[in-house]
Amino acid sequence: MTKIFTILLCSLLSFAFAESKVLHVSTIPSKVDIYVGEVTPDHSKNPAYVSPAFVNIPADDSLANEILISLFNPGFTDTTLRVKLSAKDTSYIIISQQPILDDEFLQKQQSELSKRKRANFGKGLMQFSIIPFAVGLVSSAITYYEIDQAKDYKKTLKKTSIDTDRYQDTRENFMDSRHKAKIAKGVTYAGFLSGAALLSIGFILSF
Repeated sequence: MTKIFTILLCSLLSFAFAESKVLHVSTIPSKVDIYVGEVTPDHSKNPAYVSPAFVNIPADDSLANEILISLFNPGFTDTTLRVKLSAKDTSYIIISQQPILDDEFLQKQQSELSKRKRANFGKGLMQFSIIPFAVGLVSSAITYYEIDQAKDYKKTLKKTSIDTDRYQDTRENFMDSRHKAKIAKGVTYAGFLSGAALLSIGFILSF
C-alpha cells in the first residue's frame, strides 16, 4: 500500500512540476487567426491567438507530442494541421498561406468575419450599458436623498412662522430639494432605459 502511494505521489509531483510547452507559430502573411484543438472552428468566434504567437500547450497535454491548430485569414485558404512538438520546451513552425480565388468561398469567409465583428460590437454595447446603469443607480440614490430632504424641510415649514427669515430659507431649501429630486428622477429613468436598450441591442447582435 505504501509503495502504491509513493508511486502515485511521485507521478503527481512529476506532473505538477512538468515544464510547460509552447509552440511559436509564424505565418506568411502575418496577423492570421489561430484556433487550437478544433478541426472545423467557428470563424465567427474570436480566435485563441493571432500570429505571430506563442501557443500555450494545455497543462493536461504537457506530455503530448503534437497539437492541432487551424488558421483563418480572409482571402487565403483555411488551414488545419497537426504539428509535431519538439521534446524541448519551445517548438517553432512557419506556415505560408495560399491565396484563394474562389468567389463563393471568399464570400463565406467575409460573412463569417462580418458575423464576428457584429458579435464583438454587440458585446461592446453590453459592456458599455454598465455606464448608464451606474448613472441610473447614482441618480436614484440622489433622488431618494433629495426627497427625504424635502420632506424634512416641509415638516419644518409647518412648525415655523411665515413671517420669519427662517421660514423663507427653509422654503427655498424645500423648493431646491424638490427641483433636484425631479431632475435626478428624470436622469434615473433615462439611465435605466438607455442601459436596458444598449443591453438588449448588444445581446441581440452578439448572437
